[in-house]
Amino acid sequence: MPLESWVEKEPRQFEYFHRVMGYLMLSLLVVIYYYTSPDVNYQIYVPLFFLFAVIINPKLSRWLQYRFSKKIKNYVLFVIDAVVVAVTLSAIHLSLVLSFIALFALLYTAINNKIPFLIVSMAILLGIVVFYLSNIFIFGFAEYFDHASTELIVLSFICLSAYFGVGGYYQNRRTHYLNTKRKYYYEQMNRYMELANQLSRYAPLQLWQSILRGEAQAKIEYKRKKMTIFFSDIQGFTELSETLIPDDLAFLLNDYLSHMTDIAKQYGGTVDKFMGDAILIFFGDPHSNGVAQDAKTCVEMALAMRQQMKLLRERWLKMGYPALHIRMGVSTGYCHVGNYGAAHRMAYTIVGRDANLAARLQSAAKVDEILISDETYQLVKSDYLCAPKPPIFLKGIQGPVKTWQIMEKHNVRNIDNQQWFDYEAKGFHLVLNFDEAQNFEYPEMVKALKDMVKRIELQQKLTNSQGIVKLNSEDEIPQEIKRETFSLH
Repeated sequence: MPLESWVEKEPRQFEYFHRVMGYLMLSLLVVIYYYTSPDVNYQIYVPLFFLFAVIINPKLSRWLQYRFSKKIKNYVLFVIDAVVVAVTLSAIHLSLVLSFIALFALLYTAINNKIPFLIVSMAILLGIVVFYLSNIFIFGFAEYFDHASTELIVLSFICLSAYFGVGGYYQNRRTHYLNTKRKYYYEQMNRYMELANQLSRYAPLQLWQSILRGEAQAKIEYKRKKMTIFFSDIQGFTELSETLIPDDLAFLLNDYLSHMTDIAKQYGGTVDKFMGDAILIFFGDPHSNGVAQDAKTCVEMALAMRQQMKLLRERWLKMGYPALHIRMGVSTGYCHVGNYGAAHRMAYTIVGRDANLAARLQSAAKVDEILISDETYQLVKSDYLCAPKPPIFLKGIQGPVKTWQIMEKHNVRNIDNQQWFDYEAKGFHLVLNFDEAQNFEYPEMVKALKDMVKRIELQQKLTNSQGIVKLNSEDEIPQEIKRETFSLH
């Protein structure tokens, strides 16, 4: 249908079509008024004026929008519409019904295009001026508010209904079209976000976030920065893989890597790669809090991993798996960090002596030991208790390497507001981490601890110092009977 094809046009094209439709209807009403009313002059030429307005409308519209803005364009075109309506009212000598219909159409245009009240007021004043000038120079003064013929009134209502109907129909179709488009783009956005989320799991969190924000590009480049590198692995994992079935081995490995990665994410470390049971994490790129703070954060993360490993070890033992321990190495120094590889396949990683040093320190560390280089020690010694280790010779590193063992944070056990509680005895292990505990869980935690204290106190009453269960008073043998028994023997 021709109407359907016009309605499906873009907003600017439909706006022109709707305006042309309105001008044609006004022209039709003026022409019919000319032939049905006596003593009228020059109304037959009004359609020529409207035709001129229709011809210049597209070029004027493009020029205004190009030179100024869409709002200015709408304001100017509305003023032209007001002038056209003023000329129409002058031509029909303010015929009552026709005048109201023309004004309603103008009001609809103002509301539909969101014309401000100030512009509407200025357009009305200009329309009044044009109305009187048209009366003076063209149409003359005649009897105003005259009643038009019944046929003309019916036709005018039909034109008004058609004008409103086409506008409303277009708005509904346009709304439906925009909702469909929005739904489509929303679904596509969700789809791409889901794909991006899946692909992001193969790259460090900080890297793909920087790429999505436009702060980094996926191209081969690297830079030299001073960073802190962390390296860890599970002691004896290679030997363990020979004794466990693949499913159990995969469960242990994924459980371990999942918890360690969550801790690294919590402390803002960039997880470079997994190499079997080994994890390479670095601090200082793509975001850094300063070399000293990066080193302290890395050490804090290592301590948190060691604490978490205790919990995992207890859980794995209850499940029937052997006790597993980790070794950790930390080093600080200059490395090259960036994208390495080919244009179609690259990896974001670090290269340098201190990256190798962290790996060698990890291999030299003992069970559950955090071994750090001397440069890392100089950055963290004010906050952490460190024990000196004898200089060691490491593969690939020239000369002896001075190392330190991280023990704990300074005065960690004397701080009333400490976030970690870790107490372990034979048959008893308490680990409390306020960083992970939620406020609404505190009442339940207090109740559990109170129940535990009551149970311990009860067990203390039931047993003696040797841990043997005490007898009740009626179960005890009186001393007199014991003596008589011994004397008989």
